Amino acid sequence: MKITDVELHEIYPPLQAFNGAVLKLYQGDSYDTRTIIVLHTDNGLEGLGEVVGPCDDQLRLELEQLRGENPCRWLAHPTLRVGIAPAIYDLVGKANDVPAYHLFGPKVRSWVPLGYWTVSQTPAKMAGEVKRARELGFTWLKYHTDPFHNAVDQTRAMQEVAPPGFKIHYDVNFNNTVEHIVTLSQKLAEFPIAGLIEDPLNTFDMEGHKQLRSRCPLPIVFHHLPLGGREAMMGVADGYMLGHAPIGQVVSRAGLFESANTPFMIQNVGGNITRAMVVHMAAAFEQATLHHITDTFAWEEDVVHHPFEVIGGTVSVPEEPGLGVQLDRDILAKLKAADPMPMPMPMPRALLRIISDGLTIYSRPPRARRDHLTLDPRFVPGYGEGYDHQTDFDYWYDDGSKTFTALWEQARNEIVIQSS
Repeated sequence: MKITDVELHEIYPPLQAFNGAVLKLYQGDSYDTRTIIVLHTDNGLEGLGEVVGPCDDQLRLELEQLRGENPCRWLAHPTLRVGIAPAIYDLVGKANDVPAYHLFGPKVRSWVPLGYWTVSQTPAKMAGEVKRARELGFTWLKYHTDPFHNAVDQTRAMQEVAPPGFKIHYDVNFNNTVEHIVTLSQKLAEFPIAGLIEDPLNTFDMEGHKQLRSRCPLPIVFHHLPLGGREAMMGVADGYMLGHAPIGQVVSRAGLFESANTPFMIQNVGGNITRAMVVHMAAAFEQATLHHITDTFAWEEDVVHHPFEVIGGTVSVPEEPGLGVQLDRDILAKLKAADPMPMPMPMPRALLRIISDGLTIYSRPPRARRDHLTLDPRFVPGYGEGYDHQTDFDYWYDDGSKTFTALWEQARNEIVIQSS
């Protein structure tokens, strides 16, 4: 079997209606475009992959090196990127008439835990996110805490609407101190809904993580793994996250976590092709017991047949050959034709509005998620680090007023700070 051809399709699926506007405002253009990959072989098979983002020259180069190759040579390859790997495993599984999980090892579970994901919002809107997550069948909700939202107030609001057993996964952006997190976690632990804390400290602060693990009442999850997963042998966290890693790294680190008898989760963002790959891996990895994150429900439509119904926070592992998802070329053509002009998709016209300690702060939303770092609390008068300040922020959508227009223009290149 040889790979003979590569199809690439940029698609522009709309964000789902429930919170698509706030996802766009918070994430910028991160989710505007996905690239669908279809690998063809000389024996008539198709393998599906996908990348969140446009089809750039680097992706084309990486795919071109596969032409003429037997896809078996790329199983568990240390440089094969996360978006291409599903296509390889889809092909090899189909060629051998087995589900893709067989290529990782014997199946150890038939149902894989998945988590819901959203962005930080006002306490009332976070309560709405919990309701939405539960309606979709999830039992875990992950979100990035924001220094301009009070995490304790958010948790209190979410607790009021959460069913028994529902849990929150706090990603606190790895920029805190041990004392910050101990204090915050003690307050959060008063709520049954509080589940775990991810990335509390600088990635390289191994000693701080050990101290935190011994003092924090909530479990600690460690991401990014600068030591390649050996952190599990050091006992620096209660669980680990593999995010967007090449497939060879995922396989080797899954073995380390099994040896350390330590649970882990996988976070790969994408549609149902990505979700299928995560589910197959988690079906065979012994310690892949934590809720995995794919953000698949962020988009209104997808290009494959497979709904992956969430039941009790889990989804069933496909048993069809390969990934178990089939490309819908009609929807693919529709989402390609949705090409927004101009690119990237227009940002909703709204101001990010922060109210804190007698101040009201206005900023234009970021074009990309990383740009949120420019709205840093260290540059705001009288504001400190942490996630338990009496502060809140929302979005002020253009109401046609002269006041909005004036602030919009003033915030073009700077943060606007006014006394309340």
